[in-house]
Amino acid sequence: MTQDNRSGRPQGRPPEGDGRVSRGEASLRGPFLLFFVSAVVWLLAASVLGVIAALDLGSMVGVLRDCAWFTPGRIATAQQDLFVYGWGFNAFFALNLWLLAQLGRFEFRNGWLAQLGGVAWNLALTYGVARVFAGDMTGYRLLDFPREVGPVLAVAFLLAGFWPIVAFARRPTGHTFASQWFVVGASFAFPLIYLLAQLLVLWQPASGVVQAIAHSWFVANLLQLWFGASALAAIYYFLPKVLERTLTGYYLAPVAFWTFFLFAGWTGPAALVGSPVPLWLQSTGVVAAAMMLIPVIIIAINVLGTLSSQGGWARAWNDTTLRFVSFGAVAFTLAGVLGGVFAFRSMSAVVRFTSFATGLEQLLVYGCASMVVFGASYFILPRLTGALWPSAKLVHVHFWATALGFLAAVVAWLVGGWQNGQLLANPAVAYADVLRAGSAWCLVLKISAVLVLVGHVAFALNAFGMILKSSVPADAGRHD
Repeated sequence: MTQDNRSGRPQGRPPEGDGRVSRGEASLRGPFLLFFVSAVVWLLAASVLGVIAALDLGSMVGVLRDCAWFTPGRIATAQQDLFVYGWGFNAFFALNLWLLAQLGRFEFRNGWLAQLGGVAWNLALTYGVARVFAGDMTGYRLLDFPREVGPVLAVAFLLAGFWPIVAFARRPTGHTFASQWFVVGASFAFPLIYLLAQLLVLWQPASGVVQAIAHSWFVANLLQLWFGASALAAIYYFLPKVLERTLTGYYLAPVAFWTFFLFAGWTGPAALVGSPVPLWLQSTGVVAAAMMLIPVIIIAINVLGTLSSQGGWARAWNDTTLRFVSFGAVAFTLAGVLGGVFAFRSMSAVVRFTSFATGLEQLLVYGCASMVVFGASYFILPRLTGALWPSAKLVHVHFWATALGFLAAVVAWLVGGWQNGQLLANPAVAYADVLRAGSAWCLVLKISAVLVLVGHVAFALNAFGMILKSSVPADAGRHD
């Protein structure tokens, strides 16, 4: 099944032939929709908080600043946690399970376990965010929740996010695909890095700089090995699926997979260049970040090379799924190249204390991972619901609002960070001038936050409208 977008009108179709979905897809419907609906709800909440945080930028009198629960620090922390653990994880729980079930022809027979894990994950997240608003934070980015939340999230992940491993183990043939490798790698990597980070940072805190090293290692692994690997799995699936041809240089994909997982886990210390951390460890992070150019180049050959041949870019522009997925592929390539180049000491010294790191992170987490999830949703939801997308206009609003909003924000973070870094390095420039130069980008970030919120609302209205008019009962299904 593909979406018929040759006319430029984004639509969704139920599968061709028999109007019912396959038994494998029907068995996934309950868990998938639970994860997907939860993801979209958290995405909307994070977007609202993002607008409030953006309005606070460059202002001494922020929105709701007189209320202790809504001070800028708490708003920004809650927004980031809701986006990462609410939207990002729920979305990839759904997408990774669907991908492995499709590729392995897996019929899901214990959906209640995955749904139990999803409920536990979201309840723990709700509690953690409430504690953040109350001021009970650890102070470690992306490990902000009180330490009692960590074990619950770990158990919930095993119930909700480990099913792709089962689907992979039960595949009917020995043949595997690149998408399966990346999902299996991501599903194994996250619980290990999360539990180790909880232990070394919160439960049995390491002494001295080891705690900072453990934290930077966790953040780098979370972003690369969960978000990055999961997004790559979807890219490797949807690009040849929709274009109906083999990826360019696909024989290089195993090298991309192994080098990605080999080097991504060591890039954390690159963020500690210039800190009181052993020099050899800083250099390890720098070298790993530079070596990440190897998988990035190979993935660019596989993905961008395919799009650049036989009118691939034109087809991608006229297909809703490929439009988002191609956007994500370009963002991943750009994030990888910039991350490798700016890991070197001379470049890192310029952007170290600026918003440049935020721009690189958002290139991966939003520009790549989130846009790929959006594209996958336009492919999967019509299959699982048996319904059409209610509004083609909302699809266009979604793409243009999120794409333009994201591009504006990432330019502000990257260009503004580089500009501020150069000013900070110049002893002749007063700090007040640096602040004035940075404030020029605040308006761009405020407009960007509003645009992104508009795009997310359009997506939510369309998706919920499709789900509500779904014509596929939960126990429907045809044999493949």
